[in-house]
Amino acid sequence: MNDLDATGLFSAADLHFARLMVRLGGCDDPAVLLAAALASRAAGAGDVCLDLRRLADDLLPDARTPLRCPPAEPWVAALRSSAAVGLPGDRRPLVLDERHRLYLHRYWDYEQRVAAALRERAGADPPACDRARLKAVIARHFPEPPVEGIDWQRVAAAVALLKRVAVITGGPGTGKTFTVARLIAVFAELEPGRAPLRVVLAAPTGKAAARLGEALRAAIPGAPAQVATLHRLLQPVAGTPHFRRNAANPLTADLVVVDEASMVDLALMAKFLDALPAETRLVLVGDKDQLA
Repeated sequence: MNDLDATGLFSAADLHFARLMVRLGGCDDPAVLLAAALASRAAGAGDVCLDLRRLADDLLPDARTPLRCPPAEPWVAALRSSAAVGLPGDRRPLVLDERHRLYLHRYWDYEQRVAAALRERAGADPPACDRARLKAVIARHFPEPPVEGIDWQRVAAAVALLKRVAVITGGPGTGKTFTVARLIAVFAELEPGRAPLRVVLAAPTGKAAARLGEALRAAIPGAPAQVATLHRLLQPVAGTPHFRRNAANPLTADLVVVDEASMVDLALMAKFLDALPAETRLVLVGDKDQLA
């Protein structure tokens, strides 16, 4: 433990967690201690898991005193022998998968929930839609492209309305907000008999939500959309990590657009998807490099 503390890389919480994992694991193995401390540190830094292959048999970067990680095979073997470490699906504090990625169990669970929810939504039957009318309405709301070729803004709008989930990606200035604004206008025109149309624009931060709302109002004055942070949308229960909106009390929305999707932490995304009705269309917006 003194070796870990001397590196200056680990917080008191990381070291406490590592000691706890060693006690629960029933073996005083420095390799398990190191892996647990690194996994805790990775989670604190916003990483979902710790990739042992990237650190195996190498010095820890940025350490005040040199500390070398074990080679991959003995490191994995030590973790597999610990009662605190399980396979995917096991109820253990740490999860080590077949690709040698070490998770805190709750983050492994969040990742599985997000992946399962998106797969289910992507594979669901498409919403009922008159495709000829959709094409005509999109043509009215999107200008003719300046050059011949595929108009990806039109494609993005069509996919978002023909699927239960879509991802709109692009770097700064590529027209993501314009596409979202026109997409909402197309959706409103296609659903004239549905009143009120429930469109929600959400973002991980108040600043991002305000920016999105301003851009939408500038593009479509009076657009039928609620703008909120994800936290506010889900209605947090004070003093707890829980939300009032959940699978038992889902959101009411026909279309939800999440801007800056790459900034949403895994736990919040899992809880948001839990609260999203199966029939709601979901559009995730962000930079393709950040979303990758």
